[in-house]
Amino acid sequence: MADALSTEILSDFASSNSTSSSSQTHDLANFRLEWIPDLMEKLCAKPIRAKDFVSIKFVIGAGKKLRQKYNEENLKVMTESLRKFEFEEDRGASACKECQRCYKYQHDTDKDLKYLHVFPEVLIVEEEAKIEKNDVVDEAGRRTTPEMLCAKASLEEFEELLEYNVPSFSQKRALLKRLKAYKGIIDQCDQKLSNMESLAEEEQEMYDAVCEIENKIELVEKQLEEMIREGRLTAGEQSVMVEELTGKLSELDVAKTKAEEEKKENRMKQITKLEEKVVEKIDTIKSKRPIVYTIEHAEELADLKAQVRKLKALENKSGLRTAAEVGRLAKLPGLIDRIEQIETEDKGWFEDECATLLFGEKIEPAVKEKKKTATGGGNPPRGGGGGWISKAASSSSRKKTSSGSGGVKKASNPFDLLGDE
Repeated sequence: MADALSTEILSDFASSNSTSSSSQTHDLANFRLEWIPDLMEKLCAKPIRAKDFVSIKFVIGAGKKLRQKYNEENLKVMTESLRKFEFEEDRGASACKECQRCYKYQHDTDKDLKYLHVFPEVLIVEEEAKIEKNDVVDEAGRRTTPEMLCAKASLEEFEELLEYNVPSFSQKRALLKRLKAYKGIIDQCDQKLSNMESLAEEEQEMYDAVCEIENKIELVEKQLEEMIREGRLTAGEQSVMVEELTGKLSELDVAKTKAEEEKKENRMKQITKLEEKVVEKIDTIKSKRPIVYTIEHAEELADLKAQVRKLKALENKSGLRTAAEVGRLAKLPGLIDRIEQIETEDKGWFEDECATLLFGEKIEPAVKEKKKTATGGGNPPRGGGGGWISKAASSSSRKKTSSGSGGVKKASNPFDLLGDE
């Protein structure tokens, strides 16, 4: 059974249609416990071939009505097998480069189902082209990534880069995930040096370049906390946060039950306090009206597309054209250029990754996208809010960016409740 299921999963991801299907769901109802290690080995021991980063959602448990279909040890055996192949738990994981070899547990209380999301390592044919779109240029004129530009910048420069290039909650979380990955690398380098081990050339280069990474992480986390408190999340961002925090409550409930069984009163008190903090955060998020991001010049864009549709219909009409029709068709190239200009305006870093959470659905250009001009260094673009603007759902308007204030103070971080991202 493990062979058949793994073959199905791998073949689906490797197929030509995998770019439109980077996620699969498989129900492990009546799946024998002894089959799980073999299944995890076939899927996770080595990189799988796919056209994009992927996720596999396994249904591993359910509530009272369907509980008998699932083995209660599914979660334990699966996570043990994943850790054997150096997978790590990441409660904010998604199908992206940074989340390869990660997994996360989810309890869907609406459907009363329990899931384990697995994000295997992927061998991607078109990976280079995907990375290039987000590339920027540093002060030396070298092509780099936004996260490396931020990691190398001074704290003052970093605050400026945040303000102009990472305006939304989900974009800040995307950057935070990458900065934490760099911190992990730096920590490993510190450990090597403390053990009197030499660093590899690439490690030494990064170790010398990255600066104040902990302060930068704290700054982003502080801004995220402020955005939650002030209600500057979209409906999609609110939904993701509530889902993750609800999953955390489920995990705390399991830990609390175990502590009760072991009669560890101090541990129970600690868990109760954590539960109160998580519930408070969920209540805060739910109490706020979501903001709405819209494309700048949206009305003009809708009008332009309507004109293009009419002219395309005229262009495809058979028969001779009148002089007036020829004159109208002459405007078509200019209209298409203007649509392209609006749709490809820079919306900040990680815009493709965060588009669904920001706009509700991914914004697809109506015409072929031009290559974006790389930005970076010490001169971030200033101006009219990039390619989109935010509108608060409440009557009061809110700013869309959150600039840093003075120095960065070390403070308690409620985002630790969600684990490292």
